[in-house]
Amino acid sequence: MNSDEPEKVCSLFGKGVFLHQGNIRKVCRSEVYAVNKETLKFISLVLNGVVSVMALAVAPTMAAEAGQSEIDALREQIRSLEMRLNEIQAKQEATTAIAKSEPDAVEVKLNNGRPVFSTSDGNFEMGLRGRVHYDIGTYFQDDNNLPAIAPGRDLSAGSNFRRAQLGVEGKFMRDWGYRLEFNFGGSGTESGGAIKDAILSYTGIKPLKIEIGAMQPPMTMDDTTSSNDTTFIERGAAANLATSFAGGEARSSMGVRGNGNNFYASLFYTMGVVGDGGVDEQSALVGRTAYRFALSPDSNIHVGASATRVFEFNQGPAGPVFTLQDRPELRLDATRLVSTGVINAENAQVFGPELAGNWKNFYAQGEYYHYQIDRPGAVADADFDAWYVQASYILTGESKPYDMNNAVYGSPKPGAPLGDGGMGAIELAARYSVTDLDDNASSAACPASSVTILNPGTTSSCIRGGEQQIVTLGVNWYPNRNIRFMLNYLLADIDRRAYSNTAVAGGGPNVQIGQDYQALALRTQFNW
Repeated sequence: MNSDEPEKVCSLFGKGVFLHQGNIRKVCRSEVYAVNKETLKFISLVLNGVVSVMALAVAPTMAAEAGQSEIDALREQIRSLEMRLNEIQAKQEATTAIAKSEPDAVEVKLNNGRPVFSTSDGNFEMGLRGRVHYDIGTYFQDDNNLPAIAPGRDLSAGSNFRRAQLGVEGKFMRDWGYRLEFNFGGSGTESGGAIKDAILSYTGIKPLKIEIGAMQPPMTMDDTTSSNDTTFIERGAAANLATSFAGGEARSSMGVRGNGNNFYASLFYTMGVVGDGGVDEQSALVGRTAYRFALSPDSNIHVGASATRVFEFNQGPAGPVFTLQDRPELRLDATRLVSTGVINAENAQVFGPELAGNWKNFYAQGEYYHYQIDRPGAVADADFDAWYVQASYILTGESKPYDMNNAVYGSPKPGAPLGDGGMGAIELAARYSVTDLDDNASSAACPASSVTILNPGTTSSCIRGGEQQIVTLGVNWYPNRNIRFMLNYLLADIDRRAYSNTAVAGGGPNVQIGQDYQALALRTQFNW
């Protein structure tokens, strides 16, 4: 087919077709439909019959007004249409024959901007994937009254590539899949490149997907949501803390996940993070389940739960230890303002519910998690909590699609992209999150470790990790499906006390080392 043939056929049928992989497909709209040979014959017969009936119906009038010549011209147009359809059908059959005779022939296509190479028989496929998240922002804080011991007295404003990920994914012999992806970004500063995903999967037992390698095992709704689709620049602290036990990126894992029309479940055995080292890697189970109530095509309710059981923590030189901490929902500066410090730990449990829903262009989501760390000897076990609620409203009317494969919500797809007669999609969002990493912190005798003044004493059950509350307001603009701009304004309130044996030079016993501040950040994001 010549390069101008789709336009000609578009003008003929009002929609348009072109030859691709042995099918005739509609291209004058964004959607694509296959048309087989029987359909072509049917179109020919219908056109011929309709025009013939029209000719018979208007023949007396036409004969009176214009004569037989106009009827002949109309019939000639029908014959031209038939010849055109026969030509398209012949080329379709030729292409199908080539595909059958050359199953290893390579076809290249763009899938939402992503180059994908595949064989004509569909057995092999490889796609290039990538994402770039570039953040720039500043903090508004007053550290005049903060003691020297306080973390984050002068948070660093500026910019960094939070994510710069490149990789490939594809399949072997239809049922075997793979993904290899590296991240060159980071929190506060970029890295020289590290493994994010290195996964081999098998999908031959429907509807299950078996995976092994380095990955981000499903744990919490927020963390399972792709970083390309999260409503805010950073996920809520509750989810980050929950995944820090045995989930998160580049976690050595093996497990299975699967879903039906409304039900989702996953279970993974996990070990350490790639590059962490240690004498003996930790071992844990991470599970997640969810059910979706589909009320209507654009309304859903999600109910789920996530849980982690750590059987043994990573063994370091001083035995099994763990630190529960997180950055304040923005990573221009890598400082953690709430942290338990290093504590000895035997095992741990994390569990909590997920609840979310959308009604047309309104969406809401929330999660609560309880973290329990079992400590050795006579030291009391430690218990902590965190939760968040968030909501958004899309001004331009689009809705967040529900992805049943992962039981999460995705980004809205602009109904009228910028440059295609519209301005894209605009979303307003708000989140409130609470984190409590204090345990038995009110005790007057709450000594710090002799090693580090922000770590609790080894034999002390008093932990002063701090309480954190953050309100985040956001505006997201989606010019098209591959680009997003996110503007976040944060109001943070951290309440944290130093330990009772803090030296006067550091601020004195039990001094306040928390702070209130605001932050403003802009993310520029593109992916393929």
